[in-house]
Amino acid sequence: MKKLIEISVAIKSVAAMVFAGQIIIYLIIGTFFGLTGMDFILIWQTVAIATITGILHYIAFTESVIKKMRYSIRLIVFSLPLYTIIAAFALIFKWFPSTLYTWILFTVFFLIVFGVLTAAFEIYTKITGKKYNESLEAYNRKSSV
Repeated sequence: MKKLIEISVAIKSVAAMVFAGQIIIYLIIGTFFGLTGMDFILIWQTVAIATITGILHYIAFTESVIKKMRYSIRLIVFSLPLYTIIAAFALIFKWFPSTLYTWILFTVFFLIVFGVLTAAFEIYTKITGKKYNESLEAYNRKSSV
C-alpha cells in the first residue's frame, strides 16, 4: 500500500505541474487568438494528458520501472509516446485544422516546449544537486571534527 501511495504521489506531482503548464500555454495562445473561455471538455482533455504525462514520466525517469538506461534513451522513451498521445488528442478532438502546415507548427511547438522544459529541468537538477552536495560536504566536515 505504501508503494502505491508513493507512485500515486509521484504521478500526481508531475501531472499537477503539467496541468498548470498546459493552462498557462492555453492562456497565452488563447489571448493571442482572442479566445475568452475554455470548453469544459477541453479541461478534461487537459487533465487526461497531464495524467498520462505523469505516468509516462514515472515509467521513463524513475528506477522503479526501468532499472538502468541512459538519460538520452529515457528522453526518447518519454517523448515519443507523449508526442503520439498529444497528437492523437489533437486529431480526435480537432484542436486545429488538420493541414500539413498546422501539423508542422504543432510538431515544432512541441519540440520547442519539450526542449525548453528539458533544459530547465537539467539546470534545476544541477543547481539543486550542487546545493545538496555542498550541504553534504558541510555535514561531513562537521561530523568528522
